[in-house]
Amino acid sequence: MSKARTGLPLAVLFLVLACAPSRRHLAPVGGPPVPGPEARAEAFFRQGEVCLEKGDMAGAASWFDRTLDALLDAGNDTRVVLGGYVKRIADIEMNYLKDKNSPENGEHEAFLDQVIATPLFPSSEQDVRELEQKVSEAAAVSYSLPVVVNPQVVSFLKAFQTIRHDGIQRALDRMGEFIGPFRDTFRAHGLPEDLAYLPIIESGFRVDATSRARARGAWQFMASTARLFGLRVDWQVDERLDPFKAAEAAARFLKHLFEQYNDWYIALACYNGGPRRVERAMRAVQSSDFFAINRTRHIRRETRNYVPAFLASLIIARSPAEYGFTLGGGEAVFAGSRTAMVPSPVYLAHVAERLGIPCDDLKRLNPELLRDFTPSNVGHYRLRVPGDVDEAVLAGLERIPASKIPTYNAYRVRPGDSLYAIARRFATTVRAIKKVNGLRSNLIRPGMNLIIPRGADD
Repeated sequence: MSKARTGLPLAVLFLVLACAPSRRHLAPVGGPPVPGPEARAEAFFRQGEVCLEKGDMAGAASWFDRTLDALLDAGNDTRVVLGGYVKRIADIEMNYLKDKNSPENGEHEAFLDQVIATPLFPSSEQDVRELEQKVSEAAAVSYSLPVVVNPQVVSFLKAFQTIRHDGIQRALDRMGEFIGPFRDTFRAHGLPEDLAYLPIIESGFRVDATSRARARGAWQFMASTARLFGLRVDWQVDERLDPFKAAEAAARFLKHLFEQYNDWYIALACYNGGPRRVERAMRAVQSSDFFAINRTRHIRRETRNYVPAFLASLIIARSPAEYGFTLGGGEAVFAGSRTAMVPSPVYLAHVAERLGIPCDDLKRLNPELLRDFTPSNVGHYRLRVPGDVDEAVLAGLERIPASKIPTYNAYRVRPGDSLYAIARRFATTVRAIKKVNGLRSNLIRPGMNLIIPRGADD
């Protein structure tokens, strides 16, 4: 549920060729002859290679964009040459640009931002037929969702096997500790269990993923949607970061969408792009067939690609070895954990001390807690703790005395504000404001929401 445009614009390249009418440039009257599209493309491509040698990845991507645009503008006459450049540029991205675009380089980056920007390989009718046959012959796999195989799905599958192989493999590694509970959640709601695999492309199963649009968590909820479906999102707690509570909310959201539209592909498109945008596209096209809408410009590129990308990831996840992937091997943070009731508010350090574990381990088990203490506005809070904790120790947690938590205010920065002025107004310090809000500098801007600790001297 994230929105971005980065990297090379190849994701819709072959749809453009298939659907767009041929475009022609008018040659100027008189003057030197204008280089043909193939000559321009080669010149642009060489400039991209020069940028690569200098380490200018953004410049290289820009020149490669122009390479493809020059050939796209020429229409079908350059289709073969265009296919060659697509392959060359895809190979370059795999070798040079992949690390730059890797979701692991940004600690909290949502994998969907990378998936949607994935350069796609061309796919032939033969490729489609072969994948259709492979999917139909996979006797051990019984899909609970309809799985359509078309050129987009094939292209994403090829890209996941090559350019995005490492990202998909890391997602499958993380998936191990979540997929069982997630499947149970969707089964309990009477929904297809295959929906449990959606975090592969949403977040790569990262519980701390944050998209450029500020969607968060394994299920990539925006704050407003999260609250609508029962998740708490405020300055103390962000339950979008709790993968299991977020899975419950995702199940409720997807069930609501399916009940509205009675079509899983439309429901998934709405999950990504929002019901209003998808409904506008349905009205414009006069169709509720996702793939009919998908062939138009009435929905954004991300939503057009979202369903095919998910189907490709689902095919891989259900038969990983068949497509060059493995399961297992990832670090298990939540596996084997359990929940225990504690008085609230209480400092996590006090609980960790009673449990005999590092406080950082307790925080990793409870990523939804944004502060060093449990919520201040509830009497008890259910914490996730290691599963091997002694029963007597767990029982003792209920007797931890509630802590006196500092009082906080929420404040929205106004034009002309400074941290110094805000600190004086609330009888606190600049250092305390920066610490609680994770600010690295004194720079603030109008519209920012700050948490202000009152009366703190640090």
